[in-house]
Amino acid sequence: MRSIKVEWDEKGSTSNVNLDVDQYADNFFELRVVGAGNTSINLSGYGFTGSIKKHIGASADAVDFVSIGFGTAVASSGIVTARVISGMTTTLDKNNARYTYDVIATSSSGSKRKLANGNVNVNVGITDNGELIGLGLKCIAVIDESNSGSVVSLASYNAFREDFPNRQLFLLQPTTTGVANTSELMSADIQNVFVSGFGTEPLVQGVNRDDGVEADRSDWFSIVGLQTGVDTEVALFLDTSGSMTLSTVQESFDLFNERCATAGIGVRTESNGAEDWIEPFTGLILAD
Repeated sequence: MRSIKVEWDEKGSTSNVNLDVDQYADNFFELRVVGAGNTSINLSGYGFTGSIKKHIGASADAVDFVSIGFGTAVASSGIVTARVISGMTTTLDKNNARYTYDVIATSSSGSKRKLANGNVNVNVGITDNGELIGLGLKCIAVIDESNSGSVVSLASYNAFREDFPNRQLFLLQPTTTGVANTSELMSADIQNVFVSGFGTEPLVQGVNRDDGVEADRSDWFSIVGLQTGVDTEVALFLDTSGSMTLSTVQESFDLFNERCATAGIGVRTESNGAEDWIEPFTGLILAD
C-alpha cells in the first residue's frame, strides 16, 4: 500500500498528488491527512468520495465518469484508505494521458472540501481482475525492428521469463521478403538465452508486409499454432513506432482476428511506439 501525506489546513488547501495504478489490479492508497505544519487533524464525522474522469471538464454524469472505492474506517488518526478497483481500471486506456481524480470530504453538516486531486497514470499489463491469466498464454509480437536489437535488455527478458516461465512468446517480423532478420529484433545475448533455454519457441518467424493487399497477407493464426478448443485467449502486440504501423499488416491483422473470432479465442491487443516487445506481456505481479 502506498502511503501519501496530504496537508489539509483551515484555508481549505488541496494537495495535488499523482497516482500510479496497475490495470486489472486492486490498488490501495493510504492518505495520511495532516494539518498545516504537520499538525494532527481529526477526521471524525467526515465522509469521503472520489471519482476518476478523462479530464477536468468532464461532467459527473458523463459516460467516462468512474467511481473510486474508499475505506470507511476513518477515525481521529487522520487516515483515509483509497481503493482504485480492478473493475474500474479495465476501462482506462494508457494512450489517454488526461485522466484525473479527486477526493471530496463531506462534513456531518453537509459542507464539502476537496481533499486531494491529481493525474492517474495506468500501468498496463496482461492480467485479469487480480489473477494472472493463462500461465501458458501465447504472446505474439508483430514487430519489424527494435533499434537493431537494443531496446529489450537481457535483464528485462530474464525478468519476464522468471515471472512467466510457461508463456509462449512468438516474434513475427514483417519484412519485404518474408524472411526474418533476428539481429534487428534482439541482441546476441538474448538470442543465446532464447534458443538454449526455450527451444520450443520459434526464435523469429518472418511474415509479409502485406500493405493492405489481401494476396500478400500472412496467416498468423496458423504460424503460431493456435487451436480451437485449446486456446481461449491470446495477447497480441503490434509495433506502431513508425517503421511499421497497422496499415503495414492490415490484411494479416484482419485475418488473424477473423480466425480467432471463429475459434472463440479472445484477443488482447497492445501497441506502443517504443519498439519494446517484452513490456506488453509482462503482466503484473500482484500482492495477496
